[in-house]
Amino acid sequence: MKDLMDSMGLGMLADRLGELKLGELLDTPPPGLDEAIAISKVMQFVESQQYNMFTRIVFDTAPTGHTLRLLSLPDFLDASIGKMMKLKKKLASTTSAFKSVFGKEKKQQDVASDKLEQLRERMAKVRDLFRDPDSTEFVIVTIPTVMAISESSRLHASLRKECIPVQRLIVNQVLPPSASDCKFCAMKRKDQMRVLETIMSDPQLANLRLVQAPLVDVEIRGVPALKFMGDMIWK
Repeated sequence: MKDLMDSMGLGMLADRLGELKLGELLDTPPPGLDEAIAISKVMQFVESQQYNMFTRIVFDTAPTGHTLRLLSLPDFLDASIGKMMKLKKKLASTTSAFKSVFGKEKKQQDVASDKLEQLRERMAKVRDLFRDPDSTEFVIVTIPTVMAISESSRLHASLRKECIPVQRLIVNQVLPPSASDCKFCAMKRKDQMRVLETIMSDPQLANLRLVQAPLVDVEIRGVPALKFMGDMIWK
């Protein structure tokens, strides 16, 4: 392709397009694409008339790392848009004759830029929604292990940095006092209680309302089971 453009007297343009690495931009999915799609879906749920009948919409987010990527996605999109604007400026510095030759590609870039801008605006709406304490609450769910509590502490610190309201911490799979009937269960519960005590001294978690969800002997599936679990947690 470069030899062909050289023969047409467009060698300089070929070099400049090579510097822009357009192939990489078009062929490689950008980081955070999955999160962007997920956030777009959030706004569809919130704005859709179909879901007006519900008083609450619950989103079960991905593990901590993916959730933090989702929350930082608006900044990533801002950087991406900046790169696209830089790309357009480089193309705009080419002569009008070159623009006429590659007009179709320019229109495609304009369409892609417009779509990215629309996505950025939607992301901004979601970010505002996530930060509104009157409409949104982020509930941290963890299990009673040292590693899980430490991860929850880091998560809460990141959520506070993003100004996302958090009021409650649910610790799942807590053994009941009756578990002391067997030696293994008694030791396990003792270890869990020791972990729960560390929450009280954790600077990130101590001020949250602690909710203990008991370990049950069956998998929670279906509406009746969810109501049963809800009654135990929110009683």
